[in-house]
Amino acid sequence: MPSPLPFVVNWAALVAICALPYLKLRHQFGLETTEAMQWSLVAIGAFGTIGILCTAWQASRARGACVVPVELN
Repeated sequence: MPSPLPFVVNWAALVAICALPYLKLRHQFGLETTEAMQWSLVAIGAFGTIGILCTAWQASRARGACVVPVELN
């Protein structure tokens, strides 16, 4: 059975992308947002960002160094 972690990380990254516009729209329409909700969006977004960065780092390590050999004449 595949791990649910990539699914969770992708959704958390989506929250990281959408949280700021969402909060800004709520503010523009005069809707109150609790501080707890703001901090929870920050925490979920940070988890998503860290997860995406770790996934990218692992993928770059799996392929080996991206060093192009240079021939000196």
